[in-house]
Amino acid sequence: MSPPRKGTFMGLVLVGLQGLIFLAVGTTAFLTEPWIEGSLWAGTTLILLGLLGMFWSGKDLGRALTPMPMPNGEGLAAGGIYGYVRHPMYSGIIAIALGLAIGSGRLWTLVSAVVLVAFFEVKTRLEERYLVEAYPGYGAYAARTGKFLPGLGKRRQG
Repeated sequence: MSPPRKGTFMGLVLVGLQGLIFLAVGTTAFLTEPWIEGSLWAGTTLILLGLLGMFWSGKDLGRALTPMPMPNGEGLAAGGIYGYVRHPMYSGIIAIALGLAIGSGRLWTLVSAVVLVAFFEVKTRLEERYLVEAYPGYGAYAARTGKFLPGLGKRRQG
């Protein structure tokens, strides 16, 4: 058995927190109040796009797929969907959460989805510190590739 890697405990905490926040998104969609104007069509479209993005990113990550914020040593994925977005798996989860919020028309679901977006912003900052350390070309890749959406959130080199 190999020794625990740097940041394993923090990684597990972040993965658990991520699951809890996403669970909050899903469960609040069943609340009756407060209600906002929703759109089943727009919500369903976002959910389907999010699922597609998640499957595509999982395929392109291959053996490098891990829920932990630190890389597992299987290499850097920078091709396929990762040529456009650095964190497409998170983008897919965010799209699903926003789709649930829009489709259900529940205010607390929207609030939970916004909390999830903020969480992923924090998690990716930690994750990218590990990626810069593990892969010398990551800084240049991040400077030309959007974070959650193509062209948006490019990382400054330095």
